[in-house]
Amino acid sequence: MGCGKGYLTFAAYELLRCTGRTETAVRGVEARAELVELCNRAARECGFGGLQFETGTIECTALDRVDVLIALHACDTATDDAIAKGVQAGAALILVAPCCHKELRPQLRPPPVLAEAFRHGILRERQAEFVTDALRAGLLEWAGYDTKVFEFISTEHTAKNLMIAAVKREHSKDREEPARRALHLAAFYGVQAQRLATQLGFELKQPRINTDAHG
Repeated sequence: MGCGKGYLTFAAYELLRCTGRTETAVRGVEARAELVELCNRAARECGFGGLQFETGTIECTALDRVDVLIALHACDTATDDAIAKGVQAGAALILVAPCCHKELRPQLRPPPVLAEAFRHGILRERQAEFVTDALRAGLLEWAGYDTKVFEFISTEHTAKNLMIAAVKREHSKDREEPARRALHLAAFYGVQAQRLATQLGFELKQPRINTDAHG
């Protein structure tokens, strides 16, 4: 999703071919038509019959069924669109490296203990990144995935080096606890709306939690 010049898409296809999955079909989605044309030409020249690229946005791409969904640095809520597409298509594995966390920053209403720290733009920005990705991970847990958030590459290569990896559970688990955690996190920061929550039909609008009380 949002495959750009297709470096990662070609690498994923070749990896699957080399591990014996000769019937693999890999699809790259990219909004820029000139890059799609470039990638399709390269795929034909390499004889990669199972690899194809198409022009479109993540939000508008139709997916019936996929095994793996990958999105590298899809900007802001495009990462949410990618995750939602993967969940809705029943992907066994979802891998996303988020970028440009803009959506929640204007919504954040910190509890009094954090209000002073939020005066500093950089701290507010980093807190927005933290809240956004923590909420994404929590919503994936609620949607039936075991989720891990980790650094996948050195900061020498990119500052956006966080990855969310989600593996679909074979057996269903109680959804009440992950739902409670996601709601608590959103309420703590005053978040009332978030793209992934909306796409998954998860209601975030709850009464704000009193963070002044102890216990």
